[in-house]
Amino acid sequence: MKKFILFSITAIAVLFLSSCDSNNNPSTPTSTKGNLFISSIPAGAQIWIDGVTTSKVTPDTVKDIEEGLHNITLKLTDYNDTTISVSITAERTGVIGPVTLTSEIMTVLYGPVTIYETNGTGPSQPSGLDLSAGNAWGVSSDSSGLVDIYYSTSGTGGEGYLVQSADLNGLIRVTKFFVGSGDNLFDDVDSPDRFSGTWTNNMDDRESNYVFLYDQDGHYSKIKIVNFGGTGTLGDPAYVKVQWYYNRITLDRRF
Repeated sequence: MKKFILFSITAIAVLFLSSCDSNNNPSTPTSTKGNLFISSIPAGAQIWIDGVTTSKVTPDTVKDIEEGLHNITLKLTDYNDTTISVSITAERTGVIGPVTLTSEIMTVLYGPVTIYETNGTGPSQPSGLDLSAGNAWGVSSDSSGLVDIYYSTSGTGGEGYLVQSADLNGLIRVTKFFVGSGDNLFDDVDSPDRFSGTWTNNMDDRESNYVFLYDQDGHYSKIKIVNFGGTGTLGDPAYVKVQWYYNRITLDRRF
């Protein structure tokens, strides 16, 4: 009987030691993956990692990325692709951003610039506008060859007070006009194609909507009359103040 009891105690002690040894040496493998939170300005950019889409857009967290160095690329329509090298640490969540994306639309905003009616005005009251440089020039000045549009007292066909294409005053540059559907110059609406819709050679000097322009060099502009005044009498010529976007890329209709 004594021998049996001693054997049982010995067996329990061996089992206890074996259990303690197992707890001190866990066999659970360590993860080699980490996460990454990415944000951008503007938001909504597609997130690509090493040339493969994640099907996620900013801001969001991409999970289970193998540790090490990776190329993160953000893609968004009308913006240049932006690539950043990021080191991922296993079992941690890294954060990058907000990453500011660069627009690929090369527009410049000009104005407000004042142009005056053609009658009864002198060199200090220019009637013409150079869309590409944002300058006002007299239609009889040495720089008249740069004028794209001008403010006419008589207008085409005697209609009176029109902003119209420079060639209608005997100058060399031809510009086409298309009245837009909105009045917010900053609404991001793009121009229609030059060869679609109804394009004319002028706009009314009281037009309240913005107007798309297509110039001699194949550049698009988006212009709006922001103010007007003058009585059109001697010493108080009529004028309009205009503000516009000019797209520096030929044939690019985006604004």
